[in-house]
Amino acid sequence: MSRPLSDPVKDAPKIAPMTVDRKFQRRRPQWLAPALLIMPAFVVVFAIAAYSAFSLFQLSTVDLTFGEPFRNAEAVGLENYQWLLTNEHSTFGAALRVTAIYLLGTLIPELLLGFAIALLLNRKMRGNSLFTAVLIIPIVLMPSMVGLIGRLYFHYDGLVNYFFELLTGIRHNWYGKDLALLAVILVDVWEWTPFFILILLAGLQTLPVEPFEAARVDGASRWQSFSLITLPLMLPLILTTLILRFMDVLRLFDVIFVMFAGGPGTSTTTLPLYVYRTTLVQRDVGRGSAASIMLIIIIVTLTVILIKVRERIKFEA
Repeated sequence: MSRPLSDPVKDAPKIAPMTVDRKFQRRRPQWLAPALLIMPAFVVVFAIAAYSAFSLFQLSTVDLTFGEPFRNAEAVGLENYQWLLTNEHSTFGAALRVTAIYLLGTLIPELLLGFAIALLLNRKMRGNSLFTAVLIIPIVLMPSMVGLIGRLYFHYDGLVNYFFELLTGIRHNWYGKDLALLAVILVDVWEWTPFFILILLAGLQTLPVEPFEAARVDGASRWQSFSLITLPLMLPLILTTLILRFMDVLRLFDVIFVMFAGGPGTSTTTLPLYVYRTTLVQRDVGRGSAASIMLIIIIVTLTVILIKVRERIKFEA
């Protein structure tokens, strides 16, 4: 009598499935794996930044001429900071004032123009893609090229004065002390308004449709829909864009340097230009480093304040 053939699949030994320690999974925080992946890069970047900041602060407490070895430095404590803030020959206060004017004169027009143009482009009409592509051109240009373009346009015989003379019959000296800062502001507005347009337009296109449809059914006007729905929903993104641009404006150097190099006099000398002039032109490493430390403190302090305002608005929204 023949034996029945065995089924190798059924007769195979049972292998117990691998069990997962769910208790361990629950205990392990979700942020642990991303933190471990980021940690090497974070440690390297933080170490370089901390060492650079410490070295810069160390230089700000000495009297040293640019080009001399550090062993010739003479420790002066906080005397460089005191000189910048209190000495009558210091132009640090004037540079701080110029920086504040430049900051407000660029951020406010760029935000208003960028938001207005983004609202116009947030409609279905022909040519939107082409117009958006053209807007990117000023952003992708090299800053030194933007400075050269601005220098040529605002020359006494340049394109800006040509149109002014056609409209008013008057030419302006944009290279003078009264108008040089305005010329730099106008060039910055031309260059960076598209930055606001692109980001705010992307934000407008991702807004939910339901609140606007409900407002339309309730008989709300366009202004009511904008002020009560669009603006509150866009406010966190607006503040984020302002923070990014704010940090960039405070450290801007190349465009102003190419156009006027901080002149005439100190009319366009912002804090980064002041650091350059003090360190490399006047060859005073200690005072230039002290000005750099104060610029870092200003940027970090104001950025933290803006971030806290953004978080509060986001939480309330």
